[in-house]
Amino acid sequence: MMIRLSREEMLTEWKRRKGMMPVSTSTLQVRRLDNETVDEMLMADIDDWYARLLATEPVEFLPQRDFAGEAEVRDNGDGSVEVELPAECVRPVSVRMSGWMRPARIVDDCDGALARMQTSRYVSGKRCDPIAVRRGRRLTLYSRDGEGKLTELLGVAPAADGSYVMERGALFSISN
Repeated sequence: MMIRLSREEMLTEWKRRKGMMPVSTSTLQVRRLDNETVDEMLMADIDDWYARLLATEPVEFLPQRDFAGEAEVRDNGDGSVEVELPAECVRPVSVRMSGWMRPARIVDDCDGALARMQTSRYVSGKRCDPIAVRRGRRLTLYSRDGEGKLTELLGVAPAADGSYVMERGALFSISN
């Protein structure tokens, strides 16, 4: 089940899971003068944890967004297309161009045999088995068909409102 936590809710959850929430039956409240500084340090830890989560956890447990309308697309003139990933896109999940039979397989090894094969018109994946080779923040899409319109570019991305969206089980990775 996907959950959405505001920054304040995430800070409270973080403190609870780290054993930082005071346990008391008293009605007396004690406030530290440097609490804002501690909270700012914790928020930096939370942001680092969430960035690592978005970069490494299985994509089905993370928020995704379609960037097809925002991505910069450039025709290379050789049947391939370069797509610059938008800054908010942490990593691509699925990419598809018009005319393709299915989304492309995304290959991270740009020097591997599968990536190198795409430059050959005899053994490339073509529109039945398209390949997207990831090179840093760019994808090279092979087997451009027709006008080569980008119809889908799903990527893992944090929520635009700054909230934390994830599968509930991801909270288990917050360790003491």
